[in-house]
Amino acid sequence: MPGLGCAMHGFRHWRLALGLVLFGVAAGCRSLPSPPPLLDGGLVSSPSLPPDREQAAQAHAFYSIGIHHELADEYELAYEAYRKAAEFDPNDERLVLRMASTLVLQRRTEDALRAVEEFLERHPASEDALLWLAAIYGSTGERERVVGLYRQMTREFPAKPIGWLQLAAATGRAGDTNAAVAILEAGLSKARPPVALRQELVRLAFGRMQAAEEPELKQAFRREAIALLRQVTAELPGDMETLYALGDLLVKDEQLEEAILVYEKIERLQPADLQVKQRLARTFLAMDDPPKAIAVLEALARDRQAPGNTHYYLAELYLQAGDPTNAAAHFRTAAETSPGDPAPWLKLAALQAEADADQAVATLSEGLEKMPGNPKLLEVLALVRQNQKRYEEAADLMQQAYAAATAKEAEAIPSNLFFYNFAMICTHLRRTPEAAEWLRRATEQEPALLDLYMQRALTGTRTFRKNATDVLRALAELPSTESASIRVHLADLYLSQEKAAKAVREFEAALEVVKEDPLQSSVLTPRFHFWFGVALDQTGQPDRAVESFETCLRLDPEYADALNYLAYLWANQGVRLDEALRHIQTALSLEPENAAYLDTLGWIYYQQGRYAEALDLLQKADELRPGDAEIIDHLRRTREKIAP
Repeated sequence: MPGLGCAMHGFRHWRLALGLVLFGVAAGCRSLPSPPPLLDGGLVSSPSLPPDREQAAQAHAFYSIGIHHELADEYELAYEAYRKAAEFDPNDERLVLRMASTLVLQRRTEDALRAVEEFLERHPASEDALLWLAAIYGSTGERERVVGLYRQMTREFPAKPIGWLQLAAATGRAGDTNAAVAILEAGLSKARPPVALRQELVRLAFGRMQAAEEPELKQAFRREAIALLRQVTAELPGDMETLYALGDLLVKDEQLEEAILVYEKIERLQPADLQVKQRLARTFLAMDDPPKAIAVLEALARDRQAPGNTHYYLAELYLQAGDPTNAAAHFRTAAETSPGDPAPWLKLAALQAEADADQAVATLSEGLEKMPGNPKLLEVLALVRQNQKRYEEAADLMQQAYAAATAKEAEAIPSNLFFYNFAMICTHLRRTPEAAEWLRRATEQEPALLDLYMQRALTGTRTFRKNATDVLRALAELPSTESASIRVHLADLYLSQEKAAKAVREFEAALEVVKEDPLQSSVLTPRFHFWFGVALDQTGQPDRAVESFETCLRLDPEYADALNYLAYLWANQGVRLDEALRHIQTALSLEPENAAYLDTLGWIYYQQGRYAEALDLLQKADELRPGDAEIIDHLRRTREKIAP
């Protein structure tokens, strides 16, 4: 049951925190999801069907029946269904593993192992079969067999890190850490990328360091870990976890100057990160205990010769300890004693903003009196005004921030979300060309920001959604490597506004873009074809809609919403009911408690004259979603057929 009249509803108010605006999205509808949060696919991924369509149909039908029985804990029936499916497609790795899994659930482990081993003999390069066998043999304690399988993986797939990692882990579980290290070191020259192996070597070095009793041995393992972490940071220069681990070990190894450099790098990469200030304070004092750090810093703060950043570090530590009062007091002192540093003003304002936006405005304004034209202070003040819906003031402040930042450096911007936030403010003001240009620059900087803008549009007010539609329409006219994606987003917005004809035009425009630029073909996902089918159906083009849904299912045979929609279309038309039945049974095997899917199955039974079965399903659908008009209508019509 497609539920074409579903409406999006609900969103959490976003608010300023540490200079950024965070958004929450909550949406729902009766049957179809609202134009979705940009995630593709069904719950189980399947490969393309074999060329022989008849065999493929038979295999898929039995596979769907098997899923249905498996989810109902009917493992013998599931096994038989999968076995029959495998007769039509004996080389389908997925079928063999699912069949074997149902045998394990029946405690027929030997039969399961035999089935997968026979498949592996025919397909020695089956990665999933190797992993499955290793997992089962591991559960039975056959360590040597497990090690052998993982060795086979490293031979078959020497460039894949997983084989080396699993082999090292299996060897290490027997207590032979040195052998595990040797395996990982051997894999470093073959696996691509090798970074995961190096990270595992770091973990082993940590373990040996903690187990070592002699200080000299502990230090040797620590320095081994430091050397490895330096290599990992070179391979993953922006990985915060690695940088923190390296900084912490350097502190323990009393290499404080290098530790400070590492923490300062983290601070440059993530200036809003609360933890890095604590680490800097700990490094400054060369201790690991935050309460002791606070005590020492408090003592230093009373000394007139204390370093100028002492109050800032104290404020950060108090904030982490859940003491906002002391944190605010020390941020205030830090701001007053560091007149050229915007950081304490920003942190104090962020702390105040949630409870009292006007107080945050006063703090930021005071900071601007001491640092006129500071871009960061201007941007955060603009975000506070935006949160207060004072959009004209917010836009003026953002323009000032941009002018101040670029006056010093032509390509400078106050923050990584500056363009996006400016686009949001201009969208509220209906300054469409400006919003489109700022959004273009935001997406050039980070393509995922287009998705964020889209989610905000879908969950915003009707007025904002209309404004955002105008912005995306203007953006679509600008040269962009994301033009096909923009057209799809526009189609989603039109669907959310029940403008299906316009949505169809945008989907068609996206297809034309892809024809001209095949590099943008990644937008033609199962989700694209599903929603294109929805729009076509809503505009009275059922044949084209069916074609689009079938394309969706060729790409992802278990896209549950497409299975349901297509089954419901056929049920309403009273055609292809056997296919409709198979489709909806597959959908229900994926989501057994979906009221819309149950309604569709009940309606198919109704069309087949199976009124008693239909009634049971429709009553269950009504219990799951009471008050639904379409389910109630189907119930009424079914009861009329049954009534004497």
